[in-house]
Formats: sequence, C-alpha cells, structure tokens
Amino acid sequence: MSWTNRGTPAPAQVLECGAEAHAVVIDDMPMYRHGIARLLGEMPGIGRVEPVEAEALAARNLRLPAPALLVFGMPSELAEGWNQLRLASLVLRPRRLLLISDNMWLRLPPGLDARFARTLCRSASLATIERDVRALLNLPPAAPARPEPAAEAVPAGFRRPFHAYA
Repeated sequence: MSWTNRGTPAPAQVLECGAEAHAVVIDDMPMYRHGIARLLGEMPGIGRVEPVEAEALAARNLRLPAPALLVFGMPSELAEGWNQLRLASLVLRPRRLLLISDNMWLRLPPGLDARFARTLCRSASLATIERDVRALLNLPPAAPARPEPAAEAVPAGFRRPFHAYA
C-alpha cells in the first residue's frame, strides 16, 4: 500500500485539482460515516467529500481522480478490514490515509510515514480529527475560538450553577 508521491511537495499533491481537496470516507457504521463526511465538508480547503460503502468500492469507476484523503473506518473483524483497506488503496489510489479504529492499539502498516498516514481511535474528539486532517492535507490551522464574555457582563443571578436554584 503506497500513499506517497514523494517527488511532489504535499500542497501540490493534495490541491492539484484547483484550490480544494477531495476526500473519501469509508466506514461500516452509517452514522459515523455521515458525521465524518459532514465534518470534512465543513472544513475550508476540502471541496468534495464522498461517503462510500465498502461493498460499493469494487464497482467504483477506476477513471475517477484519486482523492487527496481516505478516511477509513476499520471494522471489528481486522482481517476483513485490512483486505478492504488494501482494495480501497488499489481502487482509489489515495494520497493520504486517516485510519479510524475501535482498537486503540491498532498501528499503521510498517513503512507508512506520519506525513502520509495517521491512525485515531474511533472515540477521538472532533477537534482531534480535524487537527489530524489539517496536518495530513497541509491545511492552515483552524481559527481560534471566540473568547467567552467577561464575567462582569453576565448578571449576578446567572452566575450560580443551575442546581443552586432548586
């Protein structure tokens, strides 16, 4: 499995078709697949997100351009999952990989560099997933969160916790 295109700088590999990257999400859990696809779709720098079921992978048109990122949810049956990932790498030819797994000890195959592939636990926070996607695709960091309003601006009656009113 090769996700590297070592002769080309990362921004040129990822953003070669205009200014936005293309991502593919494969996961056997429909709600998780939808959530990750939505998260990626809202990130600046990612133009098209394509959720794909593992069973539909073999029927995919091989002439479609290679995605910049493959987010692959590893199924509970690891042998089947590695076979699906191998098939996905042959059919899609992705440039980067984010491997999501229930097994927090799961490691990437030897030879995959952190510049091209990463692994996360399925329970990772949205901020962690977004951080790793940004790092893989060499996208700018997220805008900082807006600061909380000052405590003096909130009336004194609303500063107490809710259970204090009961």
